[in-house]
Amino acid sequence: MKKFSQIIFLLIIQFSFFCCNRNEVPETSEESTNTIETDLAIASTEELISWVYADDLNEKVYNALVYEYGNVGEGGTETFFNYNSDTTQVTASIDFKSEFLEFYVDTIPSNNSVVINLEKNLGVMLSADGPGNTYDLIRSILAPGQNPIETPDCSHPEFGDHIDEIFDEELNSNVFRFHIHTSPDDDRCINFDRQRNEIKSYSQSPNYLLGVENEKVNYKWKFKLNAGFQPSPKFTHLHQLKSVGGSLAGQPMYTLTARKGTPDRLELRYAETDDATTLRQVDLAPFIDTWLEVSETITYGVDGTYQIKIKRINDGMILLNYSNSSINNWRPGASFVRPKWGIYRSLEFAEDLRDEQVLFADFIIKEF
Repeated sequence: MKKFSQIIFLLIIQFSFFCCNRNEVPETSEESTNTIETDLAIASTEELISWVYADDLNEKVYNALVYEYGNVGEGGTETFFNYNSDTTQVTASIDFKSEFLEFYVDTIPSNNSVVINLEKNLGVMLSADGPGNTYDLIRSILAPGQNPIETPDCSHPEFGDHIDEIFDEELNSNVFRFHIHTSPDDDRCINFDRQRNEIKSYSQSPNYLLGVENEKVNYKWKFKLNAGFQPSPKFTHLHQLKSVGGSLAGQPMYTLTARKGTPDRLELRYAETDDATTLRQVDLAPFIDTWLEVSETITYGVDGTYQIKIKRINDGMILLNYSNSSINNWRPGASFVRPKWGIYRSLEFAEDLRDEQVLFADFIIKEF
C-alpha cells in the first residue's frame, strides 16, 4: 500500500510539471492561495525605429523586442503596443494573461515595459520648385556635387537645357519637363542611333539612393504623356531599374516602355539575364494626356518580390497592376541597382517619331 501511495504521489508531481510547462492555468484548492513568483521582462534592441507604412510598423516593433517570460512561459503572457498621438513613440509592455493573474506575481514590474522612439521615413523626394537652376536642383538630391543627368545638350546646345520646370494647372504645382527632339538630339554625343534624356542615381549618389541585395525599396513618381504622343516601334523607355556591375549590367532588369503598334501599348519588361520578357502589356491610349502616379516596390535578392501600380490621378483608376512574390531581382556580380526616369528612345524608325515633352513630378525613393 505504501509503495502504491508513492507511485500516485510521483504521478501527481509529474502531471503538475507537465501542465505548467504547457502554460496551462495551475489548479488550486480553496485552502491554497499561494501565488508563484516570477519575473516578466521586455526590452528592445532598437532605440529608434524608422518606418514607412503603418501596416509594417507593428511588425518592425515586434521584431525589435526581446522577452523574458519567467516560469509562466510565452503562452501565459500577452504584449501590448501603445502609440502616442503623432506616432513618434511606442510603449511596448508585457503582462500575464487574465487567466494567469490569480496564480502568478511579477517580482520586478519595473521592467515590464519599454519605450521606443519612432521616425517616419518620408524617403528622399525630388520635386520641382519653379523655373531656373533645374539641373542644380536635380543634382542636389540625386548626387550632390556630381552629375546624375544624361541629356542631349551637347548635340543640341542652341536649345539649352533639355530639362526645365513649368507650373502645371492640373496638379497645381511645379513639374519637370523633359524635352526630346527627333533632330539633332542623340545619346550624350556617344550613340547616334538613339536619344536619351534621363535622370538617375548612380555610383556617385548617396548609398540610400542605391538598391542593394536584401533591401526593400519603394519608388514613386508622377508622369504625363502629352496628347498625340508617338512612341517608337523599337523602344521608348520611360523608366528603368538597372544593375551596376557584373556581365548583365547593360540590360535593364525592369523597364517601363511605350511601343508603337496596333494599338500602341505600354509594356512592363523584365530581364533576368540577357533576354527580356514582357510581364504586362496594356493599351497606351488611357495613359495619354492625363497625369499618372506610379508606385513600384521591389525587394532586391535572388528570391525577391516586385509590385508596380499605375493609377490615373483624376479618378484613381488603376491602369496597370502587376505583382510577383518570388522573382530573381539580383544579378551575379552586381554592386547595386539604380533607378532611371525620362525618355530614352530608338531612332531606327525616326519617321514614326515627333518632338516630345514628357512631364514628371515628385520622385520619391524610400528604403525599408
